[in-house]
Amino acid sequence: MMKKTSLAGDRAEDRLVSKTDRRIRFRGLIDSLEAETIEAQVLASGLGEPYYCGCLGELLAALRGILAAEVKETSFTLPDLFGFSPEELHRQTHNPAASFGLAGHPLPDYRQGSLAARLNTLRAHVREAELYAVRAFCPEAAAGPAEVAARREDLAQALNRLSSALYWLYCRLLSS
Repeated sequence: MMKKTSLAGDRAEDRLVSKTDRRIRFRGLIDSLEAETIEAQVLASGLGEPYYCGCLGELLAALRGILAAEVKETSFTLPDLFGFSPEELHRQTHNPAASFGLAGHPLPDYRQGSLAARLNTLRAHVREAELYAVRAFCPEAAAGPAEVAARREDLAQALNRLSSALYWLYCRLLSS
């Protein structure tokens, strides 16, 4: 077992691991997403957008659930967000014209405002975390048994759906 130092000290599987461990890197990405989500809530609140502030609170709770599931090595199922199942949010984002009355998939632009820009940035960072989760937790990259890696597909799937949820918020904002 490693001795707790500035380079090792985070627990994984009841042991100390290097801070370069893939699980520790993943946790850091989720920590950053939580911080960015809170910043987006502050922005939404300051702009007088309580609906978006509340929705971002739901996203924050989901990110905290993902982190807890990873740390505790428990499975994770993304809850409904904004009154929709993750699958329904995903479906709606694949057809913004029908779902939001938009002319196709909108491209981010500074003229859409600061909240739209922040939602898009947060969505992009969630996608980065999803891609990292796929790399970090795929069976061939796992340091432990394949069943541990396979069990973490739930986290990658949850992040994929959180990306859809953020795009859903972005499209909703643009359509209002």
